[in-house]
Amino acid sequence: MKKILVPTDFSEGAFNALEYALHFARLLNYSVEVIHTYYMPATGSMVMVDITEMMSKNAREELDLLKARVNKLSYAKDVPVNYRAEYGTVAEMINRVSREDGVEFAVMGTQGASGITDKWLGTNAMDAAKVVEDPLLIVPADHTYKNIDHILFATDLKLTGNEIHLKFLALIAKKSNAKVEFLHIRKQGENIEDRKLAEYQDQLNRTFGDNRSRISYLYDEEIHDGIQDAIESKRPELLVVVRHKYGFFEGLFRSSISKQLISESKLPILVLQDK
Repeated sequence: MKKILVPTDFSEGAFNALEYALHFARLLNYSVEVIHTYYMPATGSMVMVDITEMMSKNAREELDLLKARVNKLSYAKDVPVNYRAEYGTVAEMINRVSREDGVEFAVMGTQGASGITDKWLGTNAMDAAKVVEDPLLIVPADHTYKNIDHILFATDLKLTGNEIHLKFLALIAKKSNAKVEFLHIRKQGENIEDRKLAEYQDQLNRTFGDNRSRISYLYDEEIHDGIQDAIESKRPELLVVVRHKYGFFEGLFRSSISKQLISESKLPILVLQDK
């Protein structure tokens, strides 16, 4: 059985992400792997060893409490859930566990009303989104799970070398019976090569099926403003972006304005990694 990895710091934002993962697990017939990471920078002292052991003990106790809380959720009854504590950073753990246990994707939460600007995402999910190899779903702390009817995919029309991740998105769309709309933001007067567009559409057709993927265009001087306008007008339940090694997403994710955009949207974001 494939797994959904859910890192937790035992905050309400992390628990909200876990609830979201449980709904996805029911949708896809996956299990859930809940992991808390703890980390102390090396100092070479015995004090660090004692503190690390204490952190491990506290983590196990908190995981027991979390398990009891999850067991009370009616929609979690049929979902296999495993709980574990790991030493290391969140991003390192996601990649390591994914390779060891075949985790399909990870779900992480933001913390508090400030969303993506808060500490949890700023120090963990933002870092993870830049380096993790598997799809990563980032869920705002105050977002309640909704059935997915409309997926908005913000694209720069670049072919992705990782069609496995596109097929994963196609699976989500099929299981939830959702439409996938590919949105390209461009400036007035900007032209798109017919060959480039045809190659991109061909890749979408191979993955999602002929006539099941539609590319929409929106004119705006700033990508983040265009995406925000599209979110407000189209009201999707999920926003998807691809992290290319170089490209608009890298710049988008590094900008302070993009943090404000994602925070204000209150919309879950699925980050797919390119090769």
